[in-house]
Amino acid sequence: MSSSEVEGSGEHPWAMIGRRLKHPCRQWTFYVVLVLGILILGYFAVWIEVARVWDFTPTTEQPELELQGLRLAYATAILAVGGPCVMQLGLTMNKMAILASFVLIFFVIWLAYWVTNAQVGQWGVHAYGVVGLIVATFAWWLANGEDELFQDRAKPGAPSGGDPSRGLKGGSSGVKV
Repeated sequence: MSSSEVEGSGEHPWAMIGRRLKHPCRQWTFYVVLVLGILILGYFAVWIEVARVWDFTPTTEQPELELQGLRLAYATAILAVGGPCVMQLGLTMNKMAILASFVLIFFVIWLAYWVTNAQVGQWGVHAYGVVGLIVATFAWWLANGEDELFQDRAKPGAPSGGDPSRGLKGGSSGVKV
């Protein structure tokens, strides 16, 4: 948890969301994980099923397209990416992040439900699925936007290393213990 989490616990919700959305800008590591880890690998089953649906040609053995695989791929990806991120957001000490996590978990579960609803046709599954993937990606961005793991910039106050047993430069005569 970053120090801004504890300091920003009384901030306006839009300020918290804006800070978490802007913080990873120009952070190469963040975008590599977003594209490779979430959009490509995290949603890989969705891309396979979408390709299968778009490549479907009716035959006498299978005159209609079956959407169970596509529904399952969308629902799994939405819940697998969005669910843990919403939980991660809710476990911070920031009250606004906790509130945002409750709102996002509602949308994640609601969209996953509608993707799996048998009464929704092919284009409805795609619509709910794409919106669900966008919400899940947004939840991932909010949960990890200030994570130090994804920061490429060096922090000026971070320790620079060296032998911890060496003496400090300067005198310590003014320090009372």
